[in-house]
Amino acid sequence: MVSSRALPRPVVFAALLLEAAAALSGCRDREASPPSVPQDAAAPRPAAAPARPDAAVARGMDPGAARGWVGVIVARESVDVTADSQGRLAAIHVKIGDQVQRGDRIATLDTRVVAQDLEMARASLRSAEADAARAAAEAAEAKQRNDRRKANPDFFSKEDLAQAELQTKTSASSLDAAQARVGEQRARVRQLQASVGQNEVRAPFAGRIAERFVDAGAIVSLGRPIVRLISGGDLLVRAAVPPEQARSLAVGRPVTVHIRTLGLSVPGRIERVAPEIDAASQMILIEAHLDPPAEVVPRLQTGLVVEVEAAASASTPSR
Repeated sequence: MVSSRALPRPVVFAALLLEAAAALSGCRDREASPPSVPQDAAAPRPAAAPARPDAAVARGMDPGAARGWVGVIVARESVDVTADSQGRLAAIHVKIGDQVQRGDRIATLDTRVVAQDLEMARASLRSAEADAARAAAEAAEAKQRNDRRKANPDFFSKEDLAQAELQTKTSASSLDAAQARVGEQRARVRQLQASVGQNEVRAPFAGRIAERFVDAGAIVSLGRPIVRLISGGDLLVRAAVPPEQARSLAVGRPVTVHIRTLGLSVPGRIERVAPEIDAASQMILIEAHLDPPAEVVPRLQTGLVVEVEAAASASTPSR
């Protein structure tokens, strides 16, 4: 079983963008500020000193990166993998960072506790079936008694006739309740039978293990996450764009993603543009697919803060 994990919620993503913007702003300030010179160091000022190349250019980055939009690299798919049954974790077969293929084993459950619960459920089912059989016999007897009194009303008082009618309805209700309990216990038995047979947790798609929530020996229940799996190699950038600038953006438009911490610029293409302004950030959220060279892929990680710059359109002169 997998628990779908969507891209960051708007409020969380907005807060992340604000922190990222502050960090990038500080980085630019440090790059722009010249080193301090002691006051007692008298140095002649050259008449025409050559301009120092921008730090982004020195790292092979477009100086226009500073005018981009703040974004974060995310995986296209990210899910919390959970167990289809409950029990104790006998073993976990993956570590953080491991590559897995679809169907690979992630964890193995010790289902002996579930097997004991199954035996108890079967016993409860047999008891419920006995109660239902007894209720059916009592309902049939009450109906026959009532039918006999109705066939010979002159031989019985009105009170006897009313009592027989009431017993018929009461026994029918008891039978319905007993049969409902049988159905409930049968469903419980089927659920536990499935749990006993599903002691392997497997990867729903190919990717990398991003986080491990529990260790071997822990007791897991239905829905409790064991690991977080993210798609490998297929990365997106989610960025926030001011509404006035987002009007010129469209699906398919090329972008350049500047990763200042790595000194890289990676091409990409817009895949989605949100149809409304995000209430938390007052921005338009966009998603762009990254198309990095093969040698760059191992260096890219989800969570990296980037700057996204749209390529000049045909109607807009390039800078």
